Amino acid sequence: MAVVLALISSVLWGVADFVGGVASRRATALQVLMVTTPAGLLLIVPVAFLLGGDAAGSAVPGLVAGVFGAFGILLLYAALTIGPMGVLSPVSAVLGAAIPVVVGIAGGERPGPTAYVGMALAVVAIVTVGLEPQAPTDDSQHQRVSRRGLLLAIGAGVGIGLFFACVSFAPDDAGVWPIVWSRVMSTVIIGLLALALFVRRGERPTPALPSVVWLAVLAGALDVAANAFYVLALPLGLLSIVAVLGSLYPAATVLLARLVLAERLHLLQKVGMVTALVASALLALGA
Repeated sequence: MAVVLALISSVLWGVADFVGGVASRRATALQVLMVTTPAGLLLIVPVAFLLGGDAAGSAVPGLVAGVFGAFGILLLYAALTIGPMGVLSPVSAVLGAAIPVVVGIAGGERPGPTAYVGMALAVVAIVTVGLEPQAPTDDSQHQRVSRRGLLLAIGAGVGIGLFFACVSFAPDDAGVWPIVWSRVMSTVIIGLLALALFVRRGERPTPALPSVVWLAVLAGALDVAANAFYVLALPLGLLSIVAVLGSLYPAATVLLARLVLAERLHLLQKVGMVTALVASALLALGA
């Protein structure tokens, strides 16, 4: 069950990143997150009460995770705003997978040999699906991988990886309360950043176009759902395996970028998609 939940979270994250990235190209990353973050919070709170769980014991890991998650997603959306999604999303995913794997193994987890092979293949899959496409995307500006975009993606990966690791310290009976607390913290951080920019530069805190607002709401709903499935998977499996499976989300992002933005897939990118499926199977066997 942990494998299934983790894979569901991966697909949802991939779609959320694509939708959020598209919205961020029509506004700023911060403006989009000013909608996605509180929207996700409003959606997850009733689910948390419905499922129950240890709300108090989830507070500290959830709030700390929210700090890393807020900056991780802000940097990721900023990266997807200025560069090809099919390249920058996998860069963040590799780091996002590596950090919780190290934390899990350091904490005493010992996945089976099959799982280690699956982890290695997952890294290969994440890297290969992110090979830079040759055909133009929706416009030439977003086709080139810049140094700034790469650094933003690396920073995003660190933030996402630490988010993955922090929520794993919540009690096993936490339900989705770690996500509630992390969203509370993320909403506060994003709100303060938007307020600071409004005061200093007069920038509006939310997107001007209604269509972008609705894209942001959709991205927020998908992202918080992915977080919930990830947290529900943790008590049922190993952090090192659940995190790697969750980090396969670039496959969904790249596929949508191909279908919607005409980011053409190389042969190796297609191989990467297949490799991701093989890696998932091996991780499931080694779980």
